[in-house]
Amino acid sequence: MKKLKINSRGITMISLVITIILLIILSSVITYTGLSSIRNNKFERLKFELEMVQANVNLWYQQYKDVPYEELTIGSPIPNSMLSDLQGPSGLLNTVKNIADGLNVDINNDVSSYRYFSKSDFENLQIDGIENTYIIDIKKQIAILVEAYEYNGTNYYIIDQVKDVIRGGSLVN
Repeated sequence: MKKLKINSRGITMISLVITIILLIILSSVITYTGLSSIRNNKFERLKFELEMVQANVNLWYQQYKDVPYEELTIGSPIPNSMLSDLQGPSGLLNTVKNIADGLNVDINNDVSSYRYFSKSDFENLQIDGIENTYIIDIKKQIAILVEAYEYNGTNYYIIDQVKDVIRGGSLVN
C-alpha cells in the first residue's frame, strides 16, 4: 500500500475561497443590520419630532382658540409658491385628508386655516430639534409635514399615522 502524503505547508485554494465567501456573507449581514438600524432610528426621531410639534400645537390651541384665523400671528402665512402644491385633487391637503379619513382625523382643506412653520420659525419660538417644515391648523390641532417621510413603503405626514408604529414598521394592536 502506498501512503499518501498530505501537503500541510499552506492554505489550499479551496479553504481560501471558503474563507472569502464567509467574510462576504458576514459583512453583508452586518451592513444590512447597520442600515436597518439607521433607518429605524431616523423614523424614531421623526416620531419624537412629531410628538414635540403636536404638544406645542396643543398648547397654542389653548392660547389662540378664540382668535380668528386671520389674526393668528404665530408661524407665517402659507407662501404663495406652496399654494399650488397644497390645493387640488393631487395636492398635499387632499392626500393627507384621504389618509386622515381612515384614522378618523378631521383635516381642513381650506389653506387659509393653516400657518407655515419652518425650522427657523420653531427656533424663533425657542423650540429646538425640529428639522422638518410643517403646515399647522391650530384650531383643529393638526400639524402636517410638508414633505412626506417615507418609511417601509409608507408616506407619513401626521402624528396619528405614527402613534401605533413601532421599530421595524409594524403596527401595535
